[in-house]
Amino acid sequence: MKQPVSACIMTKNEQDSIGICIDSINPYVEEIVVLDTGSEDSTVDIALAKGAVVNKTVWRNDFSMIRNELIKLAKQPIIIMIDADEVVIPNQGWAFENTCKRLLKDNSLVGKIGILNETDDNGVISASISRIFSKNSGVFYKGIIHEQIDCSDKKLNFIQTDIVMSHSGYLKNKILANKKYDRNLTLLFKELDKNNKDSYIHFQIGRTYSAAGIDDKALFHLSKAYKFSNREQAYHSTLIQTYGWALLKNKKITELFELLQVGIEQYHDYTDLYFLYGCTLVELRSAEFAHLIPDIFLTCIELGEPDPRKYESVLGVGSYKARYNLGLYYELTGQIDKALIEYRISAEAGFTPAIERLNKISVGRK
Repeated sequence: MKQPVSACIMTKNEQDSIGICIDSINPYVEEIVVLDTGSEDSTVDIALAKGAVVNKTVWRNDFSMIRNELIKLAKQPIIIMIDADEVVIPNQGWAFENTCKRLLKDNSLVGKIGILNETDDNGVISASISRIFSKNSGVFYKGIIHEQIDCSDKKLNFIQTDIVMSHSGYLKNKILANKKYDRNLTLLFKELDKNNKDSYIHFQIGRTYSAAGIDDKALFHLSKAYKFSNREQAYHSTLIQTYGWALLKNKKITELFELLQVGIEQYHDYTDLYFLYGCTLVELRSAEFAHLIPDIFLTCIELGEPDPRKYESVLGVGSYKARYNLGLYYELTGQIDKALIEYRISAEAGFTPAIERLNKISVGRK
């Protein structure tokens, strides 16, 4: 059942994804509004063929400006922002209906939706982002890139919805395509010129470099982000996790241990930090610390997957990935029967490395 929602999409050269995006959200919304910023491919034609209302504008190096134009163009009482490289997960009818009922009753509410970000190692990073709100709420966007919601005439109340989308824009080939990587970095450094101690901008620059595989530059900016950060910032836990992985990739183990000690003390229920700790010990390959490995991954399993309302997380750190790493430990220490148990549990979740280990052990036992 369609809800009184305008799905708003900004585009530029998105012909490979715009059709799938529109098809995925069309069953749930009354209107789809596309604002194109200068596509030179078939994006506009595809969007029109899919029934979207298409408008065109000039790209002015400001994402908030485009978002705010989309709000003005929308005709329905509720607005949801969706990127062209995002897809609504099937069977979301109840989630849309329930969310719209709440927003229509209270225009101070802003709904967060679940985003499942695909990664190059076939993993998924789950996040929660504010995306759906009432048109008459007074909401607007600020910031030329990685724009954020604001309101000048009331306090906004953020709620978690059950709406979930998948996102492929963090894949390395997508980041480097269509000059998005260069465009994003140019805008981020433009923002950084205004305040070179802006933790959030350093954080986003670091993430951009990290996604592109430029680990040394990622580490530099993530270290700056952490230096200028404080726990009150909404992204602080994610910053610690992201900075931690950058330290591991750059083999800065002493700094990583210091970071994890602080991070786990502050976010004791954030499974990703324990998982990173365990992976660090595995990477060290040191007999001195090997005995700690099983307890750390068992802690991950005990904690389970982090609450998506609180933390950005890599899917599996509290379940099948922790089981797999525990299986590796048991296998390497000659405890094959225990390893098989962990691999089987991990394989039940469809985790390919676990399936491969099971097959290899089976072949070896024949």
